[in-house]
Amino acid sequence: MSRFDQILTWIENGIAGLALSGAAIIAIVQVILRTFFNHIIFWSEEAVIYLIILATFVGAVITLRHNEHVGVDVLPVFLKERGKKAFGVLSALLVALYCAVFGTLGWVMITEPAALNVVTPALKLPLWVVQISLPIGLTLMFLRALEIVYRTLRYGRGFPEADDERNREEAIG
Repeated sequence: MSRFDQILTWIENGIAGLALSGAAIIAIVQVILRTFFNHIIFWSEEAVIYLIILATFVGAVITLRHNEHVGVDVLPVFLKERGKKAFGVLSALLVALYCAVFGTLGWVMITEPAALNVVTPALKLPLWVVQISLPIGLTLMFLRALEIVYRTLRYGRGFPEADDERNREEAIG
């Protein structure tokens, strides 16, 4: 695992873990307070929703890292090894292009006056705080896609972790 991959993995896992943990803790505390003390935290539902949205965007990056996104591999089945490698590079470059375009638009979106002036109903956070999960997720996915291109060109495979898992499953039976 390269240093870049380690840092990116640490960031992805950290953000997703904190977001999911925060959402779970807030939801559990809310249920306990409502059930046993007849008290509600008025902002809890909104906070849980925003944290799960953030975890979803970052979770998509983690899914890309493990090559677990849904895909149709009709064409690569008929290609030789070199063609599969080229197809993998092209696929990762298209993912990077998509993430670059929409990630850039996401960063522009959070700097718009509406995002700066509008606040969320319960938490009273500026809208950009909620919307930032989109450009963060797409930026991380852009970096991950570029890393996959690099690994595919350098080592011939973009997802060594997925290959290791398949080898383990085949060995087990």
